Amino acid sequence: MHVSWPTLVSCVASPILLFIAYRLQTQSEKRSERSAAVTPSEVLFFPDQGLQCPRLNSWRGCLDPKCQFKHNPQSLARLEAILKSATVSLEVCMFVIASKQLIDIIIEAHARGVKVRCISDNQDMDGAVLRSLRSQGIVIRFDKSDYLMHHKFVVVDNKMVLTGSYNFSRGGMGVNRENIIMVHSRHIVSAYLKEFQDMWDLYGTKKFSYNFRKGIVYEGTG
Repeated sequence: MHVSWPTLVSCVASPILLFIAYRLQTQSEKRSERSAAVTPSEVLFFPDQGLQCPRLNSWRGCLDPKCQFKHNPQSLARLEAILKSATVSLEVCMFVIASKQLIDIIIEAHARGVKVRCISDNQDMDGAVLRSLRSQGIVIRFDKSDYLMHHKFVVVDNKMVLTGSYNFSRGGMGVNRENIIMVHSRHIVSAYLKEFQDMWDLYGTKKFSYNFRKGIVYEGTG
């Protein structure tokens, strides 16, 4: 039987091309796994040396020789930039939410259409903060026990976790020795999202949470 040259080449080349495609796909998957495993990507330490110059990251930079602000990157400015970069969602789980500066960023993100959900501890929540968040339509839920919801993490756009000792508090911003670690691993992000969702569901029951320290009753569902 006579087999044409093009047919012979096709028969030989097809398995080779399939093998090459398989190897390329396998290598691509391994690279993705290695990339996802690279954590953390960044660490921030507090307190800052001072306030970062607002012109530091402008295209011209700061040209004022008498400027009293800091001209090297500061942790608070970096944290604010990350929170402001959210375009899809912010899952905020903080033992204390009290910093007006960071609360304003959360409210601004919500106004831009970012899905914002907050979880905090019922013993240390400030009533004014609660009202400012809820008045903007942001849902915040609390634990229902006398024990502490002591987590401190934020999930940004379902792809980055910020976690560490840092609270959204005045002390965390200015005086305490604190840290934040930024993680991009999809496995770590998924674990934090699950923990957030588990607590969100648990704290979403039609119950009331009593603040024993301040004598305030919070509605559980936010």
